[in-house]
This record gives sequence, structure tokens and C-alpha cells, in this order.
Amino acid sequence: MAKRQKLSLRQKRRVASRNEKKLAATTTAIDDDSLGDIQSGIVISRYGEQVDVANEQRQVHRLYLRQNLGSCVSGDRVVFRLDDQGHGVVEAIEPRQSELTRPTAHAGVKTIVANVEQIFIVVAPLPDYSSLILDRYLVACELANIPAHILLNKTDLLDQQQQKYFEQQLTIYKNIGYQCFTANCTQAIGLEQLLTEMKGKDNILVGQSGVGKSSLINQLLPDVEALTGAVSENSRLGTHTTTASRLYFLPEDGWIIDSPGVREFGLSHIEPEQLIDGFIDLKPFAGGCKFRNCRHLNEKGCALAQASNEHKISQQRFENYQKIYQQIISS
Repeated sequence: MAKRQKLSLRQKRRVASRNEKKLAATTTAIDDDSLGDIQSGIVISRYGEQVDVANEQRQVHRLYLRQNLGSCVSGDRVVFRLDDQGHGVVEAIEPRQSELTRPTAHAGVKTIVANVEQIFIVVAPLPDYSSLILDRYLVACELANIPAHILLNKTDLLDQQQQKYFEQQLTIYKNIGYQCFTANCTQAIGLEQLLTEMKGKDNILVGQSGVGKSSLINQLLPDVEALTGAVSENSRLGTHTTTASRLYFLPEDGWIIDSPGVREFGLSHIEPEQLIDGFIDLKPFAGGCKFRNCRHLNEKGCALAQASNEHKISQQRFENYQKIYQQIISS
């Protein structure tokens, strides 16, 4: 079989332009006079210029988006209208109560999800754990003013040495004030406590590819069949099985969003001066530096360096702050 050639940037733009024209023709073909009354709903997932929207009875309709509505993501609350055949159009996106964003290579800052009330950052021993990626997520949550929790998944893979290491890691974050959970999908351990914490709230699972977010969804909601993937033993990296964020309703009230995994989570879209606000344990010491414009890297009289030396703050967290700061200013 001949290998498919990659499209050039110009070819991609042509394809996008044709798709936009097709969408415009389709939405124009929907007769506004045939559409019924305004209904309220929530976006389940997005597919290009169409979205799956659940109404107040949790019935799902695939709808077109009116042009120029802007970004529309899972968790968005929208108003829409349907015709007699169940076809319809999203007319407007309601104001968001919260949104989680991240930078992308070509689209600038991208909103990942909207209106979540709490975020579970999933980590695991495989793919290889990175406290730096965890801290990047925590910074994004703090700057978005969304409560964050840490969930250690795949605890069945831990040997005795790893068990001790992860206990130490979770202790660092518990001491800061973050709530930490553990789970094991293979033996269904920790899931009941997790579901209790999520009940009645609007949640999202985020984390690296391969940490088991979709497997957790399948265990928490047995009727759901979220796609799962394996982790490569050679690269120790997960595969991007979930390609688009998708919302799943909890049995009674609330929902969970399963988000696509990432191998990195950048913060290049924030200003360097904002970073300290994302480190809730370091921020109280920042005002004690000798110089007001201290970047907390290698400056004399840095209160954070002194606090780290005196073990008043985690050395790991302080070093991660410095690494992220340098990545931001070099991006």
C-alpha cells in the first residue's frame, strides 16, 4: 500500500477553506423558519464545526455551529434550536464560569474545557512520572482559579521502592494543601472514594497520555466505553487514544470530562511575573526578597532561595519553579 503523503501548510489551508464553504452551505440550507423554540444544553464534544449537545433531559443532538461563535468546547453551556427532523444549530454560547487553557503551536492560546468546578491531575508510575509536568498543571489550575486534586493511578504497578517514592511525592503536595487520591483500575481500588468526591460536581481528568484517564472513566461509569491505549515499554510514553475532550454524565448530578493526553503541558502563554501566583507555597515568601524585581533564579537576597535552604519550602518545587520560569522566558 502506498504511503500517504503529508499535506503541506498551503494544502491544509485549502482543505480547511473547502470545509468552511461546505459548512456554510449546510448551515445556510437549514431553514431558520423550520427551527423550533430555543433550548438550553451542554456541549459533550466537538467535531470540527459540529458539536454534540445534550439537552436538559440528557438527550444528545449533533448540531452545527453558527458562524463567528468563536471557540466552543466540552462543558460549554449553549442555546440551540431544532427542526422536526432533529437537525439544528447552536445559536449562542453562554458566558463561562471557568476555563482551562494551554498554548498550541499554531492556534495560540487554546481553551481546553469550560465550566469545570474541579480538576483531577492524573499521574502514574508508567508513563514515567514527572513532577515538572504536574507542577505545570497545578500552575494552570491556580491561574484559572479552579480547585485541583492529584490522583495517583496504576498503584498496582508500584514495587516497594516506588511505593516509598510516591508516598514522599504525595506528601509534598499534601503539605501544600492539595488533596491527593490513589486508584487502581485493575483491582477497582480507590474508585468509590473518587466517585464520592466527584458526585454533584463538574469534573475533568487531565494528565499525560497513558496515565489511565479513559480507564478510570470506564471503571467509574461502567456503561461508558471510552477508548484506551497501551504505554510503550520502549519509549515509556503513552499513546494519544483520546483525540477530543468528551463529557460523560455522572449517574445523579454532575459530569466528568475525559481530555486528550499530552506529553508536555506548556505555560508559554503566561507572563513570567504571573508564574509565582501559580505556586501557592512559594508566593508567601516572594515579598521578602531584597530586590523588588527578583526573578527567584540566582539573585542575591532571594527570599525563596533562603526558604528552600531552611526547608521552609520544598526544594523540588522551588527548582521546578526556576525551570518553568526559564522555559517561559526562552519561549
